[in-house]
Amino acid sequence: MNELTFIIHIIALVGFVFIARRFGKEALAACLAVQVILANLFVMKQTTLFGLNVTCSDVYTVGSIFAMNLIQLHFGKKVANKALNITFFLLFLVMVMSQFHLRYLPSKDDTMSPAFTAILGSAPRIMITSFISAFLAQKLDIKLFGFIKNRFPKTSFFLPFALASLTTQFFDTALFSYGALYGTIHNMRDIIVMSYTVKVLVIFGIAPFTLFVKKQVQHDPI
Repeated sequence: MNELTFIIHIIALVGFVFIARRFGKEALAACLAVQVILANLFVMKQTTLFGLNVTCSDVYTVGSIFAMNLIQLHFGKKVANKALNITFFLLFLVMVMSQFHLRYLPSKDDTMSPAFTAILGSAPRIMITSFISAFLAQKLDIKLFGFIKNRFPKTSFFLPFALASLTTQFFDTALFSYGALYGTIHNMRDIIVMSYTVKVLVIFGIAPFTLFVKKQVQHDPI
């Protein structure tokens, strides 16, 4: 059941990214920002996929890379960097505002405060590490995607997307796992392998949809 949900999740998310692409760079940047924020909010829930114990946020992590690559392909590296900076400004805004939200004392009639605490009250260590690792991974992806696309200009969109994503997602997984979870779990290697395996599945799950990506650049070159 989880595996079917996982596949439908990928299809739905890619569909929203393509719809955003039709609206233009502003919508794509907004789609990127929403995915990064959702990845941070949903990272605490765990599930089982293909026998692996993983979080429910890996689809958003790879989806944000996909959106970022589309921005860079069609609108150039400057626009991609600006979208990335705006994304992490908004993520930081959500992080700070969530802590103010938790500091309000609930009324005696409130029933939702425990749920907000469970979702938003994660340890600062996890939130800050996630922020830093995702930011560095996105910056690295911009450089790798641009380098590969320039080195192989006639190749399909999937090759630079896949090579850049596979590299940056391993970096992001390892940095986040050691920074946020070291000392709190028994086997760090298993956590990294499990999480990265799911991200690889997402990357190749997105592969068929890259056939719909136009090769020409609409605005500035990469």
